[in-house]
Amino acid sequence: MSDSVKKYHENIVENNKIINNANISKRSFVWVLDHNSGTVHLYNIRQDADGEACETLIELMGHKVEECQWMLTERDKIYD
Repeated sequence: MSDSVKKYHENIVENNKIINNANISKRSFVWVLDHNSGTVHLYNIRQDADGEACETLIELMGHKVEECQWMLTERDKIYD
């Protein structure tokens, strides 16, 4: 099989993965770096959560927002 044909088939497979994954509802995650306790926490939340919802979650989980840094992301792993 020539390189161009092989590349064409690889692109089709990759595009199908993207299309199939788009149909799966994704989750969002909040990474919290708690300076007070010196720990890092990961919380699974709704996809449509905003900053206010994240800060409410952080407080409900027992953290003080003013003593934390947090990040909203779609990744639940540090390394891929």
